[in-house]
Amino acid sequence: MEEMDYPLEELIPLVAGLAEGYTGYEHSSITYEKAEMLMGAVLYCINECRMQGGDQVSAGRMPAKEAYRIGQKIVIQKVKKLHRLYNDLILDFRDYGLECLRDTIVKGMPQFLQRYDVRYAPQETLLILDYPILEDLGTMSGIDAVLTYVECICKEQRLLREYDDIYVLETLRAYHPEYEILVENISSIIAAAGAERPSSVDIVF
Repeated sequence: MEEMDYPLEELIPLVAGLAEGYTGYEHSSITYEKAEMLMGAVLYCINECRMQGGDQVSAGRMPAKEAYRIGQKIVIQKVKKLHRLYNDLILDFRDYGLECLRDTIVKGMPQFLQRYDVRYAPQETLLILDYPILEDLGTMSGIDAVLTYVECICKEQRLLREYDDIYVLETLRAYHPEYEILVENISSIIAAAGAERPSSVDIVF
């Protein structure tokens, strides 16, 4: 996350507003750790606004309150997109016996969708993305990291479905007799085995 050019005088009122809601409006006293978390939430949303072409944000010309409001809407839109993608993905999801892939998508992703805190902690990823994908998530966190991750999984699933399931399973077994416990990318194993990717599929990782 890039550092914003907003002075603390603009950011602190936003954090204070979140603190009131976080404590149920009974009091605004919170620990340093919680204050740091809420400041992270504010900066994360402002950064979302900036990443969507908000040059005024980078230059500090848009009020922090407005940038935060826009950014939070973007976060909410991304969460809705993740829900749609995951619902479509899980209908015909195939883990090919790989435990880390199954655990991440079938077990971990629903927990993320249930626990992700759009308002108070959008910067938290919550989920350990054990199954390796063919794209570097870099410094991404929160919904940005998880949404990008699921998009990559969707692409990989479409690619792997171009091959017969038996072929994929036999290739994985030939790669390692106990491939199920490995933490490796399936499509990389298939590619390393010399399989030709179907020309009808245009997948870019």
